[in-house]
Amino acid sequence: MTATDRTMFHAACAAIAREHDRERYLACLYAPVDRRDALFALLAANHEIAKTAEVVSEPAIGQIRLQWWRETVEGIETGQPRTHEVAIPLAEAVERGGLRPQRLYAIIEAREADLDEVPPADLDDLERYAGATAGGLHAAMAEILSADPATASLTGTAWGLIGLMRATPALIAIGRRPLPDALLQACGQSHQKIRDLGRSSRLADAVRPVVERARLHLVAARDSAGFRAPAFRPLRLLADRALDHANELERARFEPFDLPQPPQPSGGLVWRHGARMLRYRLGF
Repeated sequence: MTATDRTMFHAACAAIAREHDRERYLACLYAPVDRRDALFALLAANHEIAKTAEVVSEPAIGQIRLQWWRETVEGIETGQPRTHEVAIPLAEAVERGGLRPQRLYAIIEAREADLDEVPPADLDDLERYAGATAGGLHAAMAEILSADPATASLTGTAWGLIGLMRATPALIAIGRRPLPDALLQACGQSHQKIRDLGRSSRLADAVRPVVERARLHLVAARDSAGFRAPAFRPLRLLADRALDHANELERARFEPFDLPQPPQPSGGLVWRHGARMLRYRLGF
């Protein structure tokens, strides 16, 4: 494989992250230059794994796709990565970037839940899912950054919980069931009712407890020793963005259908990140 091939593969990973995981991509631009390729490879792999349920027609095909990724990670571990635009940069992230294969296996395993038609039983169940997916991803990012993975897991879990609530209308529209059954039953709702009623669905009683749980994770992260470390700053940007999104949901009275449509453009986010990074450096 030529140096040109490797450059093209790294560019492909950055493009995938920029298009499909833009908020994390923008935060990673504030990471040290020598860590960015590994971060983009991780984000690209996470996107390809996470979209499994959306691109397959039945769970069995999804299992085949996830098995392909397991075998890809196994090849990376044995020094024989597949010649693939994400696998090659991912192998370099493992070899030289601080990414542990165990993190990748855990992300793959967590995404098996997306192939099930069973919704989370309760808020604790949803929290475990968010911790295994977004929480695990942020912990892996922290290891690449030489930051604290435990703190990153807290902020990532919050990111996942809030992200699921923001995406609830889109997820339900494609047949997913993101809201915990126990919360829906308590407010006389169901995923089928929401699908039938659409924007007239009132979901605040189911969404508010999830956002409140996410806020608890953000508070716990801010109280941890690793949160203010310089190496953690790109992930701290994401923690602050999670709080932004939680506040936006609160302004919408915790009704995901009432969020601005389309979402607010991210063009000014680089400048907001820049201002926040300056505050971090000044000790705020």
